[in-house]
Amino acid sequence: MLKLLLVDDEEIICNSIANLIDWESLGIQVIGTCLDGVEAYYTILDEAPDIVMTDIRMPGISGLELIERISRTNLNTSFIILSGHGEFEYAKTAMKYGIRDYLLKPCDEFQVMDCMKRVIEDHNKMTLQSNANPTENPLSQQLQETLIYNIVREGISVPALDENFFHSYSNYINLSNTPYQLCRLYYLEKKNLESCLLAIREYFTSNIPGLAAYKIYVSNTLLIFFPDYEVEYKQLDNFLGNLFLPSQSTSCTFERTPYPDLRTLLNVQIPKLKRFDILYFDDHDRIVANYNYNHVTLQMNQLIQELTDKDKNLSNTLSEIRSILDTISDRDFMIQLVNNLLISLNIKLSENSLSVITDLLIEIRHMNSSEDIISAALNRVLSLLQEQHDSAHYSLFIEKLIQYTQEHLSDQNLTLKYISENHLYMNVNYVSRRFYQETNQKYSSYLMNLRVQKAKEILAEDNSVKIQDIAEMVGCGNNPNYFSRIFKKCTGITPSAYIARLLP
Repeated sequence: MLKLLLVDDEEIICNSIANLIDWESLGIQVIGTCLDGVEAYYTILDEAPDIVMTDIRMPGISGLELIERISRTNLNTSFIILSGHGEFEYAKTAMKYGIRDYLLKPCDEFQVMDCMKRVIEDHNKMTLQSNANPTENPLSQQLQETLIYNIVREGISVPALDENFFHSYSNYINLSNTPYQLCRLYYLEKKNLESCLLAIREYFTSNIPGLAAYKIYVSNTLLIFFPDYEVEYKQLDNFLGNLFLPSQSTSCTFERTPYPDLRTLLNVQIPKLKRFDILYFDDHDRIVANYNYNHVTLQMNQLIQELTDKDKNLSNTLSEIRSILDTISDRDFMIQLVNNLLISLNIKLSENSLSVITDLLIEIRHMNSSEDIISAALNRVLSLLQEQHDSAHYSLFIEKLIQYTQEHLSDQNLTLKYISENHLYMNVNYVSRRFYQETNQKYSSYLMNLRVQKAKEILAEDNSVKIQDIAEMVGCGNNPNYFSRIFKKCTGITPSAYIARLLP
């Protein structure tokens, strides 16, 4: 469901709109209401709503300034302007930020619903198009690919794809909110797999650069799935439907199927893949064989579970894992087991961002010696278990989030979504929820209070520093009025009054 935030300094308007509409029928969840621009700004940073309906004139930050500030972040937030008849000029100003939808107060239920339907359609198109844009972080894309392939590898070895199986992965990857397309090429002979994949890679690079497309081959069938990126697929369908491979003894047959999300796609396809003993993954421009050795994989998964059990003898468990890996002669299958070991252990411990093993996963892929692969993996396992044992007050990824925030406090466009996706490689909703559970405050409140605390430290050292300069130093941009608002919100007094207190 899409998340909606309502912003108006008149509480009765917020509550009326929240209760006026059957939001669930529109596929929308109202996540809250805000009564001023400052509260709205930090709530947006914290909750990353899909749609914000905001008033124009509000204390702290106006609706226009709110839109302008959010437009500088990496959030894909759609806005609806609420304005009185005399404020229409403000609404027109907002159009330079891409805002096309507004409601004139007072408005009724049908006007709100009509406007919201337009915004939902535009937002969905924007989301689909953004899926085709090159990622800002290639490392994040590589980890995403590794995770999805690991879901398939683990999925074919477990008895059932239950809620717990997907839940652990949903903390790191978007399984539910993005539609996917699945393409199938039937009758593709194994001898032509490499040339076929090369042609497909070149097509995607030329026509949809940056889009992550995952490819799995089993018994003369190639599966290609990727996030939905547009409404029409005529060009792609024409390419795959007429793909010519000279040495094919028979022509390939193509079909494409849309899925509402990645979880549904995997739920349907993984049980079908269980029938095959070997799966081939297109892994960073090389074909990697995935051996469906159920007995070995099941045994390894049981040992991984034992590593998280405090009552088990970890030394014996690690020895058993070492024994299994020592018996594997096929390098690709060994890497498959090691990847599953490291990723699953991180996920099951629930205290580690996958960023701590991302570099190692890449290094292992390029190791030739089996002993090097095993030693690197087990050393990392020991480190993970030790970190779990020595963990401080907060989880490791929360500590990393706090550290990054403190180091980049002057960045006025800092968002929880950006940090989660580009430095923690985790789902922003999960990070937000865990941050609140462990710190007893929302990230937005923490960020605002941290900026004010930093400002107080600067003033304590030199109370002659200009308010405008302090605003920029603590991430409030060239906006002393906004800085003064949040300072008073946190301390109860203005920066000028605080400076007066510091004077002898």
